[in-house]
Amino acid sequence: LLFSVGILKPLWEMLYPQCFAEQTCSSDLIHSLTYNVVLGVITGMILLGSLANIIGRRAGSIATASLMTLGALGMLGSSLFLASDAELLFQAMSILLFIFGVGVGGEYPLSASSASEKAMATLDRRRKAEQQKAFENEIKQTQGIPATRENESGPIEKKDEDKEDSGLSSGKRVLLVFSMQGLGIFVNTLVITSLLYLTRLSKRDNYVDNGEQEEYNYDANQLLNVWRISYAIGALVLAYVLSSRLEYLKESEVWVEDKKRRQGIKRRVSFFSKKETAEIRGSLPMTTVTTLPKPDSSEEGSEEGSPRIKMAFSEVSALSNGTGFGPTPRNYITTTTGEEDLQTSAFTLLLHHYGHRLFGSSAAWLLWDVAFYGNKLFQSSFLLALTGEKTTLLELSAASLLNAFIALLGYFAAAAIIDHPRVGRLRLQQYGFLVTGTLFTLCGVSYSNLSSSWLMVLYLGSSFFGQCGPNATTFLIPAEIFPTEMRTMCHGIAAASGKVGALVASIAFAYAREQDLFLVSGYASFAACIITFMTIPDTTRLDLSETDKKWRLILAGRKAEYNGDANKPEYLSFYERQMYGYSCLPYEADGVFNYEL
Repeated sequence: LLFSVGILKPLWEMLYPQCFAEQTCSSDLIHSLTYNVVLGVITGMILLGSLANIIGRRAGSIATASLMTLGALGMLGSSLFLASDAELLFQAMSILLFIFGVGVGGEYPLSASSASEKAMATLDRRRKAEQQKAFENEIKQTQGIPATRENESGPIEKKDEDKEDSGLSSGKRVLLVFSMQGLGIFVNTLVITSLLYLTRLSKRDNYVDNGEQEEYNYDANQLLNVWRISYAIGALVLAYVLSSRLEYLKESEVWVEDKKRRQGIKRRVSFFSKKETAEIRGSLPMTTVTTLPKPDSSEEGSEEGSPRIKMAFSEVSALSNGTGFGPTPRNYITTTTGEEDLQTSAFTLLLHHYGHRLFGSSAAWLLWDVAFYGNKLFQSSFLLALTGEKTTLLELSAASLLNAFIALLGYFAAAAIIDHPRVGRLRLQQYGFLVTGTLFTLCGVSYSNLSSSWLMVLYLGSSFFGQCGPNATTFLIPAEIFPTEMRTMCHGIAAASGKVGALVASIAFAYAREQDLFLVSGYASFAACIITFMTIPDTTRLDLSETDKKWRLILAGRKAEYNGDANKPEYLSFYERQMYGYSCLPYEADGVFNYEL
């Protein structure tokens, strides 16, 4: 329903020509149909994305579904009861599109984070089961009992390819969730196209003929029914989603566990004075501290029968489990002390340690949405520019359907290759920006020289590589490069930045020539490619729980103690590798990237 504005706008122009000619409706009201939905999306991304870090993923997901259902039912009711008054109808539509947009905006960070955390929970359960199996085998071996083996190879040490496979489902899971957006766009366009085909009359329904408006070949009631049926289907689907979430949706295991661990750390940190904390960190061995508050049963390390020797910060120390990879970074972790970090807010620490990632993911998404939303919100303008001004309403809708189908293939193609080690998140986003930028620029440069058929091929190519590239990765990457505590908020900020780009596109594209639409989209894609290279790390093969371990040590003022996988150069951005003192570019040997200090 969100993207149906661009498809339904020609239909509205037929139904209410005087309104769209600004005779009975103001220009501000007409433009608000586009602006308000984008403003609603931005509001939802920031507000609900931040709120979900506090109330949880389940409550946040129910809130987004409720707002979307309310907005969809309201828009359906407006088309039923306010159709006779164009000004009142579009005033109501403008408000309801904002409400609907808030729900859609919140869905971005929540769906991405929930899918990513579900993959993390699956991997964690698998790891614990293997550790338990290995422990049991060790006990059996000490007793002279043959160890249990799996597939004649034994489960003691997991093979690299098995480890890789267990973690690689993360990206595919998130993108299959995101592909529902493409499926929704395709189904909505298919419904509208089918209804227009079934209700067409014999007379040609020219959209524009020699610069003069023709009498359209659709009865007003027929067009209203097309609009109402498409919205009714969307409202029913959303009502089902809301009811299923109320009944079946469970809270994110990763979010719950991370919250418990952070609360445990805060209680231990607050128990000590600054002097005692310094003594413990400095000279005193951890086992000499004996006057500690007893951990709650919900905290890590408090299982029944565990030794009482687990002392202050011992939980935090256990969070690293690092591999001892490489030297301690020269500049990155020495810019502040642990004491300063303890007195700093979590958001400030986030900006200090992950601000460059937040900037990169936000800027890349902003520039991409200049191109992507500019295409969707002004899709009729793009397609008319490609197919010719004499294109009928049915032909225009059919072209939109073809474009939606090609884009849908791109969604599924991205999900199929995103977890491959030689592709991954970073490369797919970089090359996707490069290819789409090239195709958009070719459309703009060759606009007056190529036939409409060749221009359509280039445009459809940009739709495919846009989905099998930046549209998928800008959604996935913010769900993986930030710690769980800040994940939905950071994803919401990045996504909201993207919608700022959409808002810029909705304003600027309204006054631009068709040729300039393509050129602006191309240049924005090239700029996003450079920002991606500089600021975005590749987390394709990284266990995301390592990011949480590092973050909890940062919160506890002990960031220098972390030396796990999250500090490995292959999981750092170009900018971060410079900060860490690694060579800027990797060299590849036997499929493995290596970096030099």
